[in-house]
Amino acid sequence: MNWGTKIFITLLIFMATAIGTGIYMVSQDQDTLIEDNYYEKGINYDSTYNQKTNVQELKAEPTISTKDNYLEITFTETGNKGILNLQRTSNSSLDQQIPFSTEDKVLKFSTDILSSGEWKIRINWEHNNNLFLFEKDIFIP
Repeated sequence: MNWGTKIFITLLIFMATAIGTGIYMVSQDQDTLIEDNYYEKGINYDSTYNQKTNVQELKAEPTISTKDNYLEITFTETGNKGILNLQRTSNSSLDQQIPFSTEDKVLKFSTDILSSGEWKIRINWEHNNNLFLFEKDIFIP
């Protein structure tokens, strides 16, 4: 075997590997959006922006902590009603949507049903006819 044949075989193996890798990557593509109704949320962004602004202007940012297998959310005022969204960006089948209503400032939620890892918390709530939206990334141990 001469040098020309060895170079040709090497290039042929390299090209077959590159093409095979490309075909595998395209066939295994699991690229999905994090949110299903992405475009609808884009259209309604003004209301989302206003809700986020209300949190800052009215100094209503809740405090979020994890204590003893509980997720504890402390609001600045009493009497809050809304929806707690827990999103797991690595696996959307683990997402949770929990309606809540509190008479006091603290909302406790058991983390036993949540797998450990990084979660995105999104709290939509209403207090005194004001709508609020707060988002934060947390780690559940």
